[in-house]
Amino acid sequence: MFNCPLSIEKANSLIEQLRLDQTNHIVEVGCGEGELLIRVAERYGTTGIGIDISPVLITEANQQATTRLPSHPLSFICQGAQHFDWTTHQANLIICVGSEFIFGGYRQALQLFSQHLASTGKILIGTVFWKQDPSPEYLQVMGGENSHFDYLTTVDIAIGEGFVPLYVCRSNDDEWDDFESRHAQKGYLKALEQADQEAFDQTQEWQRGYLRWGHATMGFAFLLLQKR
Repeated sequence: MFNCPLSIEKANSLIEQLRLDQTNHIVEVGCGEGELLIRVAERYGTTGIGIDISPVLITEANQQATTRLPSHPLSFICQGAQHFDWTTHQANLIICVGSEFIFGGYRQALQLFSQHLASTGKILIGTVFWKQDPSPEYLQVMGGENSHFDYLTTVDIAIGEGFVPLYVCRSNDDEWDDFESRHAQKGYLKALEQADQEAFDQTQEWQRGYLRWGHATMGFAFLLLQKR
């Protein structure tokens, strides 16, 4: 639902921690189908805009917003987040879950967002962290990526960039297993339908990498940060 290891229960808990009001404006980058932003708007009556490069996901997000919030100013646009005009959308809250790579990484995303937040604005960011040092074999499965940090360092970087960590939590094992299983199921079914052996093998390689190394190595943190 949220394209990350996040249950509905934890999502609702995070939304309660936001403590927004109707005057607040939200920008979500990498919004996907818009479920998180829509839920925030449903809870607080806030305005907002979601950005994603997928026209299919943006179409679905706008349809959901129209159905669930027919008279509410919430919109979704198909655009690369790095080209977004922040000058016309100063935000009280920026949401970025699993999309910090768009801006060059976690630290760079925080630096950019800090420039475009209203005074004492907040960020809700979701990012991978390492539970332990990743093995070379697991990094190879992940395409050689090693741009993440341990849990404490992830929080410390935010503090160093001038944010107060108001609330910090992690995905649990059940959330990870559910997310990875749904991802694998989607990949397998599509590969079988299209008789695509290469896609099938890639899905299987990723699943086996998660089962062998990922569940013990890769965590996912959600940080609610307030600009000082």
